[in-house]
Amino acid sequence: MKQQRIVAILAVALAGVALTARTGGAQTVFDQMKCYKIRDAAKGKSYSIDLIPELTHDFQAEIGDRIVGGFLQKGCRIKVPAKYFCIQSNAQQVHDVLPPYTAAQWNVPGADAGERLCYKLTCPAVAPKSIPIIDPFGNRTIELLGRTEYLCGPAERQPDTTGDCDMAGNGQCGGACPSGQKCLATSTQGCGCVPLEEECASSSVCAVGLCTGVWETCVSFPGAGCGCSHP
Repeated sequence: MKQQRIVAILAVALAGVALTARTGGAQTVFDQMKCYKIRDAAKGKSYSIDLIPELTHDFQAEIGDRIVGGFLQKGCRIKVPAKYFCIQSNAQQVHDVLPPYTAAQWNVPGADAGERLCYKLTCPAVAPKSIPIIDPFGNRTIELLGRTEYLCGPAERQPDTTGDCDMAGNGQCGGACPSGQKCLATSTQGCGCVPLEEECASSSVCAVGLCTGVWETCVSFPGAGCGCSHP
């Protein structure tokens, strides 16, 4: 029951809107999110993070770890692995489950939601706050209880390794190549099949090694040879 409640909260809080299919030939907008509980293969690790809200009149910046007076002051932290994966959805036929089956009252269209991974988030408690809000299920006031639970950020699918060598939307190269070659970024704009020895980790000269991400650079790591570095 607790997991179902969390998923329901995420679905409403992250999307925050309902969608009625638009008429007149306009493109349907997938502005809702449906969230699944997942098992993430990422190794357990914590990250400090600064969170800057867009709505500064309602919320203030919440910062990550800081050294104050020579001592660590814990701030906002994300815990990996992820707990939920959310996909964008188009909500239709929203109504009561019992007669007289009253339809949802509000139409609050938004932008495409994209896909998200949600991580456990802890931040220092803040003062509770009341916010008047409208969504498909009516207008009312919600109470923020002064603590955070999750941070959900955009996620991209990895490139298809069975198709031709190409670049995915996240700037990662992937796909099938002839034997003895690998799909790598040959420039900041494209990918290609190149000999295995040109891959960064195998390169004898780090500066000319190639990586899988078009934004990555092959650099020398002290005592570890060549490796791809994110900007």
